[in-house]
Amino acid sequence: MIVRRVLWPLMLGLLGSSLVLAEQRTLVEVAQPERTLVRDELITFGSLRSDESTMIRPEVEGRIAILYFQEGQAVKSGDLLVGLDDAIARAELAQARANLDLAEKSFARAQMLFKRGASNAQALDEASSQQQAARASLALSQARLDKTQIRAPYDGVLGLRLVSIGDYLSPGEDIVNLEVLDPLKVDFRVPQKAVSQVRIGQVVELTLDTFGGERFQGRIIALNPRLDEVGRSQAIRAQVANSDHRLKPGQFVKVSVILAERPKALVIPEEAVMPMGQLLFVNLVVDGKVERRQIRIGQRLRGRAEVVEGLQGDETVISAGWQKVGPGDEVRTVQRGEGA
Repeated sequence: MIVRRVLWPLMLGLLGSSLVLAEQRTLVEVAQPERTLVRDELITFGSLRSDESTMIRPEVEGRIAILYFQEGQAVKSGDLLVGLDDAIARAELAQARANLDLAEKSFARAQMLFKRGASNAQALDEASSQQQAARASLALSQARLDKTQIRAPYDGVLGLRLVSIGDYLSPGEDIVNLEVLDPLKVDFRVPQKAVSQVRIGQVVELTLDTFGGERFQGRIIALNPRLDEVGRSQAIRAQVANSDHRLKPGQFVKVSVILAERPKALVIPEEAVMPMGQLLFVNLVVDGKVERRQIRIGQRLRGRAEVVEGLQGDETVISAGWQKVGPGDEVRTVQRGEGA
């Protein structure tokens, strides 16, 4: 009974001392390295353009008789858009047909007379020439009549019309724009120092303020072989799918040219990186003690840093509180995000 009374206070004292020592160890926040996709990107800016864009214009003069389209309408190649008054063109065509009929009959008579010896070769040649001229006149009249019917040159979406029924149009006057919206082109430039990194077929990703963080993927389709002499930059054109027509020609976009991808790159919290002069280090927790290790980093990605040398991936790094400890110090740990 006397032994127990002596040992029990002694044991309580030792336990209390251990707890005090444990509480005196510095509390640090730790995190484990992660594997994730890391990209090398070239960031620039550009503008979206229609894959094809044209202004519908008449090739012959005339008054608008009928409009077959609605503004903003999707049309197919060959769809009829505008009909000009064709009364004069039809009359000219009828006259040309009559002249051709007469010329063909005259040529037939000239041939018959020439075979009988009642006419010379010159008369036959003249009749043949008149027949060919009449055929050409008929073709011209038919072409003029056809031009009074203005059609879509390819599939696309119409813009806002600039004319009304009854307007008299001259050749080349604007009627309505036609745009191909799927796919779209994106034109951008890269500086001279980056020209060697860009090639046809490379993936690009576009972002717009309109759609927050959403990224639209495309590919480079053309490189201008000549650099701009003023800015020393190369003009580049990419193509991006736009089946839902959410993207619009003329929009300003941020362009990321994907130069390389590392699907399983090792990353750690950026705040865990300790700069010391020209070198970078991290503090690790190994068996409850601090161990310092030199590292080399690659990309910095929104609060995370890619580690390309110095870590294997199974370590525990100190993400907060590393300023208060040094190699060999015993520490207490709490997981990052759980609070210190």
